Amino acid sequence: MIICDSSGLPIDSNLEIELSESVAAYVTSLIGKGRQVVEALKEGELSFIRLETSKGETMVALEENLILIILK
Repeated sequence: MIICDSSGLPIDSNLEIELSESVAAYVTSLIGKGRQVVEALKEGELSFIRLETSKGETMVALEENLILIILK
């Protein structure tokens, strides 16, 4: 689990610092692209992203001032 501020800087995490910062940077980039897609489709606001892979799942919840990243 990683909790980030709205700019993508990790505030709290149960992972190593380097890994937390790396994941937060990738997820922040993904959020930017996701927002562009939602805006282009005129579907409101992005609030949640879920990625399933062959090794697990990543869930991203967007709040007003926080980003919650869950790695499963």
